[in-house]
Amino acid sequence: MRDLRERLQALPLKGRGDGLIPQRESPLHRPNLSQRVNGGEGTREDSRPSPRPWQSLPLRDQTGAQPSEESVRDHPRQSFEVRETRIELTQLGLTVIGHGDPDPRVVTHLGLRGAPPTRWEDIVFLDTETTGLMGGTGTYVFLLGTAFIADGELVLRQHVLVDLGRERVFVRAIQAELDPFRACASYNGKCFDLPLLRTRFVMALRSELSVDDSHLDLLHPARRLWRDRFGSTSLRQLEYSVLDAARVDDIPGALIPERYFHYVRTRDPAVLAPVLLHNARDVVSLVRITDRIAQAIIDARAGRAPDHAPAALALARAFEHADEPDIAFLCYESAYADGDNELRVRAALPYARALERAGDPERALRMLELLLHLRLGSPRWREQAEARARRLTRIMQARCAPPRTSRTRPRRSPAGSSRAAS
Repeated sequence: MRDLRERLQALPLKGRGDGLIPQRESPLHRPNLSQRVNGGEGTREDSRPSPRPWQSLPLRDQTGAQPSEESVRDHPRQSFEVRETRIELTQLGLTVIGHGDPDPRVVTHLGLRGAPPTRWEDIVFLDTETTGLMGGTGTYVFLLGTAFIADGELVLRQHVLVDLGRERVFVRAIQAELDPFRACASYNGKCFDLPLLRTRFVMALRSELSVDDSHLDLLHPARRLWRDRFGSTSLRQLEYSVLDAARVDDIPGALIPERYFHYVRTRDPAVLAPVLLHNARDVVSLVRITDRIAQAIIDARAGRAPDHAPAALALARAFEHADEPDIAFLCYESAYADGDNELRVRAALPYARALERAGDPERALRMLELLLHLRLGSPRWREQAEARARRLTRIMQARCAPPRTSRTRPRRSPAGSSRAAS
């Protein structure tokens, strides 16, 4: 033992960097959790394949338009990617958007809240794909699809978050994308897209969403026009019923978060390709649905109310709320003439008010008396109709009554006695 100990002591002493004595890693140079998860140096994530550019999406079959130009831009350290596609406006069948300046009254009927834009180029259409469907601070926006008008084309851009650990760079790029626009348009974005974007802006940048004040949520005008006709007013249903463009092999929205997390693990672009196609269809369809709603409003203002009675009734209420009584009267008249008895009951009271304002109380009274005679409507509606009928009767009696002549009364003295005639 003593000889062995002497031989070991005689060996040359090596430093810590020689590999015999393990060197402890300094905390200052130790990779953090974000670097370990997202491929930092010296970690096991270095073996992952680097993301590849996204494959081109076949937009012709889904939107009826052939992309005129497609490009993919990579950003430093692969934090996110931007995919851009340009489509000629003439291929989308638009009749309002991109043709002249937007009418402020039409934009108001589209659901605008805030100052109306003066050009279609000032409106950005957007749709998000997220890591969850419930919202909250733990839900990330990993894909933002935007579309806007530029040089006679529809520019479709898709910002894809590749590295969850570098969300701040991604959100800053989204902020730069949205800042130039005065208003945004979405489909149910008031309840889903914008609150999530607002949360990510606050969490990542401590900043506000610039297009939040002027927002067009197309869900509500779409419901007014088509809910009674088609039942569902989902974007996919309106594509099939209004745009005559049925989706084929579309990924359900509930499966999109799972697809994204699978892509984060594998970094295979083919895994995320159906999600990109789904988002591109949503954005392009949003633009086309907006154009159809705007055209319906323009036609009604020109005296051509919708041929579907529930849609005409919904537009009549919208025009009345917007203080356009003449156009509301035309829509009420069309809805009452083309609707069934149930819809006529719904339209009768506001239509009677419109007739009264138009100076035709006799016609309004005959309409209400007929519906009451047929015993239509609920008991509450019948009470309201009877009250309106009594009001219209008084108006008619006042018109038919002879004018009253004033009688000369004798003046009284301050003491209360009448003055004697001289």
